[in-house]
Amino acid sequence: MWRIYIESFIGLFFLFIVSLFAFDYVVYQLNPDYDNVLEDMQAAAVHRVLSTLSEPQGSEFTAQLLANYAESTASTLNMVPVDVAPKEVRDYFAQHSPPHPYSFHDNDRALWLIFPDSNTFYQIAPDETAMVRQKIDFSDSLFFVFIAAGFLIYSSWLIWFIGRRTRALQHVTAEFAKGNLNVRAPTNSGSKVGKMNESFNEMADKISQLITSNRSLTQAVAHDLRTPIFRIQWQAEIIHEETHSPALKKKIASIIEDTEEMEQLVDSLLYFAKVGRQDAPLNKEEIAARPFITHLIARLPNAQNRQIDAMIDPDIVFMADKTLLKRAIENVLVNAMRYSVSRVTVHCSQHAQTIKIIVEDDGPGIPEPFRERVFEPFFSVDPSRNKANMGHGLGLSIVKLIVEKHDGQATFKEGSTGGAKLVLTIPNPDSDNQ
Repeated sequence: MWRIYIESFIGLFFLFIVSLFAFDYVVYQLNPDYDNVLEDMQAAAVHRVLSTLSEPQGSEFTAQLLANYAESTASTLNMVPVDVAPKEVRDYFAQHSPPHPYSFHDNDRALWLIFPDSNTFYQIAPDETAMVRQKIDFSDSLFFVFIAAGFLIYSSWLIWFIGRRTRALQHVTAEFAKGNLNVRAPTNSGSKVGKMNESFNEMADKISQLITSNRSLTQAVAHDLRTPIFRIQWQAEIIHEETHSPALKKKIASIIEDTEEMEQLVDSLLYFAKVGRQDAPLNKEEIAARPFITHLIARLPNAQNRQIDAMIDPDIVFMADKTLLKRAIENVLVNAMRYSVSRVTVHCSQHAQTIKIIVEDDGPGIPEPFRERVFEPFFSVDPSRNKANMGHGLGLSIVKLIVEKHDGQATFKEGSTGGAKLVLTIPNPDSDNQ
């Protein structure tokens, strides 16, 4: 919001300055300054009056009248010989027919008067030490202070006014991004930001319908596939028992293995749809990190005898859904075991108000362009999808879904040995109280 405030204030101030320059150019550059024209006319009139009054009285009387005039107008009177007057003044009166033959305002708006048959200029200049002129200067300065204060107040009010409305929309957007598909922006007149609230709600409705129908379809298809898969598996097992041909037995065993893989895929699809439901509960409980993770490592199948190193802070205790987190960490460990060459490393540490669980392998790693996409369902870096070294394509998607339900993050980075390093970051706001 501060950025909006600064941009608004600078924009308004810049517009004001540009307006002043435009006004000065149009009024004073393209046209005569009529304030100065009026002053010149008034000066000529004063000269005529003084000439009429002082003609029979002489120059001393003229000087006295001018002194009284200067004193009454908070000005000073100076009598300057013609030969020492400023060049600007002498050049003006030296003209053949100046606009006003006996009066002239210089660039400082000081009035110069001369009378016929006189060798002296009378200069009437503003007395800057006079109280009234100091008050005028102060008022002029105060005007700009009020202008700046007005901009400041208006910008602050504008930011407050816009911020009050956008904060509600910002909160709704953040909640929707977290997966709360039921949240909607307020549409009352006091909270609307133009048509943005209605547009957001329309977009949210369409996205919610699309996601809900997609999850429902996934769950329905996965559920309906169970029966035909079971039939194929059952019939294949019967044929396997009744046949005596070794070659046929081998083929049927491969079919049974494929149906078991399909069954696992269906289970993963159902689990993915279940966890992805908005109304799926999150039953948080206190978890001690070291015994929890070491137990999962101990249960992990390790047919290739991979070395697993675990470095877990024994003091870490945090709140999470134990069942969901167990599934997420198991998926991460299985994935690391599948792609590692000889070693998998597990770290668990506490940083500020977060828990970081890092699983690193010494396998081929994941190219940087694919480190976000590997969390997409059924995405594979290797398009050949080698059966011997491939899962069901949902393991990492389930991991990301579970971690995000805990308001956390799952990210891939390059490991110290060039392999893949998956970092699970889980908020732990109660860590300061431990």
